[in-house]
Amino acid sequence: MMQYQAIDVTKVVRNVPDTKTAKSLPCGSMVGDTCGGRSFNDNIAAVLEKRSYAGWREIVDGDEHWTVIYLVK
Repeated sequence: MMQYQAIDVTKVVRNVPDTKTAKSLPCGSMVGDTCGGRSFNDNIAAVLEKRSYAGWREIVDGDEHWTVIYLVK
């Protein structure tokens, strides 16, 4: 299901190079990309998913389609 809402894409963390970085991002961070989450390897994605409430979400912002995750822990 596609969710339609505006996001401030300037605040999306687009580069998470390793699991240590994924664990150190502050609560409230939004992580994602326009490639369907393919920028993050499975280990990094697993850490991010454990820190989220609802997992990955598809967001449309104008003509861009984002896959994002909100960190709550």
